[in-house]
Amino acid sequence: MFKFFALLLFLIFHFPASPPGGSFFISPVSAHSEVAVIEMVPYGFVPSETTIDVNSSVIFINKDSQPRWPASNVHPTHNIYPEFDPKKPIEPGESWAFKPKRIGEWKFHDHNFPHMRGVLTVVDEEGFTSEEKIESPSFVTKFKNAINNFFNQIKNLFAKKALNQQVQLPDKEGFKKLSYDAQSKILEKIARNNGASKAWEYVKDVFKGEGGSSGNIHDLAHLSGLLIYEKNGFEGIKDCTSNFAFGCYHGFLDTAFAKNLDHLLDAENACLKLGPTNSGPVASCIHGIGHGVASFYSTQDLEKSLVTCRKLNQGNEYCFDGVFMEFVRSAPDSFFKSNDPYYPCNSLEEKYGYSYSSACGRNQSSLLMSRFNMGFDEVVGICLSSTSKPFKESCFDALGFSLASSGDVNQIIVGCQKMQISEYINKCAKAAAGELVFQEIPGWPEKSKEVCNAFEKSEECLQNVDRLIKEYNLQVQINFTPKELNEDINLYVRSQMKKCYETDGRDGCYKAVADILYSQFGLAKTLNVFKENEGYVEIYARCHETTHYLSRLEYEKQKSIAKVYAQCDSTCHGGCYHGTLEAYLKEKTNETGFNLVSRFAKVCGKQSDYQKPIEFNECLHGMGHAAMFVTDMELKQSLKLCDTIADQAHKERCYTGVFMENSSSSTSFDHASIYIKKDDPFYPCNSLEEKYLSLCWQYQSSYFSIISHQDWKKVASLCLQIPNQYQDRCFRTIGTNQVGFTQSLETMKKDCDLMPSENFKDICIAGVVSSLSYRFVGDMRKMIDFCSLVSSQNRESCYKQIGNGVSDWDSNKDVAKNQCQKIPDPQGQSWCLSAI
Repeated sequence: MFKFFALLLFLIFHFPASPPGGSFFISPVSAHSEVAVIEMVPYGFVPSETTIDVNSSVIFINKDSQPRWPASNVHPTHNIYPEFDPKKPIEPGESWAFKPKRIGEWKFHDHNFPHMRGVLTVVDEEGFTSEEKIESPSFVTKFKNAINNFFNQIKNLFAKKALNQQVQLPDKEGFKKLSYDAQSKILEKIARNNGASKAWEYVKDVFKGEGGSSGNIHDLAHLSGLLIYEKNGFEGIKDCTSNFAFGCYHGFLDTAFAKNLDHLLDAENACLKLGPTNSGPVASCIHGIGHGVASFYSTQDLEKSLVTCRKLNQGNEYCFDGVFMEFVRSAPDSFFKSNDPYYPCNSLEEKYGYSYSSACGRNQSSLLMSRFNMGFDEVVGICLSSTSKPFKESCFDALGFSLASSGDVNQIIVGCQKMQISEYINKCAKAAAGELVFQEIPGWPEKSKEVCNAFEKSEECLQNVDRLIKEYNLQVQINFTPKELNEDINLYVRSQMKKCYETDGRDGCYKAVADILYSQFGLAKTLNVFKENEGYVEIYARCHETTHYLSRLEYEKQKSIAKVYAQCDSTCHGGCYHGTLEAYLKEKTNETGFNLVSRFAKVCGKQSDYQKPIEFNECLHGMGHAAMFVTDMELKQSLKLCDTIADQAHKERCYTGVFMENSSSSTSFDHASIYIKKDDPFYPCNSLEEKYLSLCWQYQSSYFSIISHQDWKKVASLCLQIPNQYQDRCFRTIGTNQVGFTQSLETMKKDCDLMPSENFKDICIAGVVSSLSYRFVGDMRKMIDFCSLVSSQNRESCYKQIGNGVSDWDSNKDVAKNQCQKIPDPQGQSWCLSAI
């Protein structure tokens, strides 16, 4: 019996499936069969589009001097039509014959030169196209397929068992030396076992700092995008980045658009989830859609590709840019005109006006230098001679991009100066500096600033660099230095803090600067320097976070809240108090037998233990921060810890620390919350019990400001969308946040004036004063100066809030009244005193 089945399987798999007559003999060649010839020449395939009937064959002849490899899309896996692949390169002078068995339109490319593309259309004998196989399956074919399915199920069963067994990532230098085929197999294995996004992260890590616009790097980026799409669909597009000339996006979208463009808007929606509409990640993603669209049309129909981009609801210009870049890279030479350096931009302008001029101009210099071997100076002259202003401006941007690829600051500076006109020189410099950042050219943090500072509009250039760093969440390696013997301590501390301020504090910068400052000066001395220098923006902006880290370090040394608190004050919004409690609770929760729930409410003691009410309030507020710290940002668990405090007002003060930590955690290296949702700005407040909602909505305003990039009109709009009974608190936090985002009292006043009603303006102004009273304890000047700026109809609420604020400075009411008497305006004094 075993021998019979063995013989049967041999016959089934050794011989081809039979024709409808049932015989195992090979089918005779049809009378209609022909042979089509496609020549592989240095610039592509000739012809690039071929139609044959199903009985015909096609022969690919290599007339190039390089090995060629025709294969079906998608590059690099060829999985649309796997049999349409010789599985190896065709050497010069050799050929490969292929007899397609599937009717349809089959796009193909050269595996060695993916920008070379063609289309093979296979029709039935009557000239119709269908993707169905021409033969109805015979009994033997059905049986063979059943056996294949059985073995595939067995294979998948074992594959599933191995799925969660993560593979160790190979040595990076060793990986670089492997052939592309070996590299691709490793990436597929990583994707299968560790996840597709991990495979892409590995590629970025291996080739970090390399250009990757061609060759294996770009192909590996393509493969990564393909694997991500196959694994995660459009949701996976968030895992792609613009590294290596957008290769991940190309592979992702080539796969998504392999057969049709039905999911074009799905791709757009996935891109729009990556950030604000005009942000770098969204622009890069939609740019990738342009590449995918151009690839779908085999980089042969430019106008149809551009019209397809117009179907997008947003970001058409980015899509146009991707289309033009793909045509420059992949269209056959015959598409362009060597005797017309402005084509196709000028032709499109004649037909459509300036609709495509900027996107076309941004890619034209690359075309002229790569396709027509023009020199840099020659292209500068062509850009200067253009009569189209949008084309010309974009052309100089592109020249800046080109210069940046050298990574040579002097070459960039000299090259941009050749633009002759100041406006275009600055455009070139801005583009070059941005490209250094965008492509992460080795040394980009220093080089980009050096380029900007060499030109007239350096501030605009530097702002663009900072924007790109933030939007692409790039890591900046910062080297802190110890204080020199005779160096002024104030200048030194500001210089170290400025390093973090200029990089937006990414990658734990403020934690690192706290370490070096503490190691030299300790807690008290560093706090004193911060207090003396809080007027400088590099100190003012994020010293609160830094004091968290400083006091944690001091607690680890002292092991006593009292000893650390003896050194703390309200400097930098009392961050010292918060960090102390974070370190205390972290230590205690690691002790055997410590019951966090039973001890939590006792940590701050009684209000009567404190001379200054503000210190007791800071302790309670700090306990909320600490609860989040020790529970790994578990908001609901942290609120339950606050609930162990008996007094309702004290309990709510603890809530404020929890909600502040949660709402601002999206910008902090050290505090990453799981209770923040990019697609739901009202979470978690829309999911909590009623007793927490008042303070949740109050602090959710901080999250609104982060996602709105401090556009206070947008924040106000979000506040108006929450339940009516909580809107006052939301607008109050708009006011308190002003003190963290700007030092200018005039700006604080103007921002509060943006509020949609007089009532909300009053509430915003009261929030500003409340925050000033807690940040600058004992200092009346800023509050008085601010109230003198506000409109007459808002002054009463302003001065009354001063009274509320100074009441927390000391338990002795006479001290608070004396503070009110420092107000030069008699009416202001009266309002201040009435609040005590």
